[in-house]
Amino acid sequence: MPQYPYIQYQNPFAEPVPMADTLQPQADSLLCDSVVPSFITQGFGRAVTPLPRVTYDILNAWNLVAIALVLLLIVLNKQLYPRQFRQVLGVPGGVAHTNQLLREWSPVGSFLGWSFFFAYLLIMSLFVQKSFVICSRDLVRYNTTQMFGVFAGLVSVWILLRFAILYFVNWLFDTDDTVDRQMTVQLSVSTYEMIAMLPLLLLLLYNPYSMFVWIGVAIIAIAAFMRFVMELVETRISTKIPPLYIFLYFCALEIAPVATLLTASLRYFGHGSVFLS
Repeated sequence: MPQYPYIQYQNPFAEPVPMADTLQPQADSLLCDSVVPSFITQGFGRAVTPLPRVTYDILNAWNLVAIALVLLLIVLNKQLYPRQFRQVLGVPGGVAHTNQLLREWSPVGSFLGWSFFFAYLLIMSLFVQKSFVICSRDLVRYNTTQMFGVFAGLVSVWILLRFAILYFVNWLFDTDDTVDRQMTVQLSVSTYEMIAMLPLLLLLLYNPYSMFVWIGVAIIAIAAFMRFVMELVETRISTKIPPLYIFLYFCALEIAPVATLLTASLRYFGHGSVFLS
């Protein structure tokens, strides 16, 4: 498994290497600290050429601010809406938990629902950005607030496209009552996914190894499978639509946004624009 080192040192007993040759391959993608003026340049009868300390730090101050905002939203919702918070986390327990939640309140348009979706957007955008930084090892190109905005836009399109397909299909089959049920399932799974990604993202920021990226991908895959099964069960119970149509519907709901997101990403990073001329 490839590692992601932090510091690269020069062997003081090796032959001197011109500084221009050592810095040139890394100038485009790495961050370099200045050379310490008091570095020992003489010893053992030969000259020692100092090298700047090369760091692979992907952590920015605003990353911690975004994570702190997510934690604040979680604590705020837990304190202001303790019962609703427990009900959202209890949705995977079965259809009875969903029925009880929907009898008391609806996540559509609620502060808890929209705040958790916003927190989910922040966490997933930050994870995608840092994954690109680690896999490409290009700090200059990907580890910027501008690229975070690009990734946040792509994740937003993915979420909004899911909602658009959800509302369109429910309008097409005249099953408006199932919208709240499916939105509840998506809110619950997204909350679990966001909470699971928080400690992993902190590990990723302080220990940028590719292993943590693949663990995050596995969490996203498990959450997608969990959401697919729960929505299938919930819709089958609440509607009279044949199971085959429900299965094809949720296949489209999962595949279409992901395919659109991947296509837009490949076009943007390959040609610099989502829309090809």
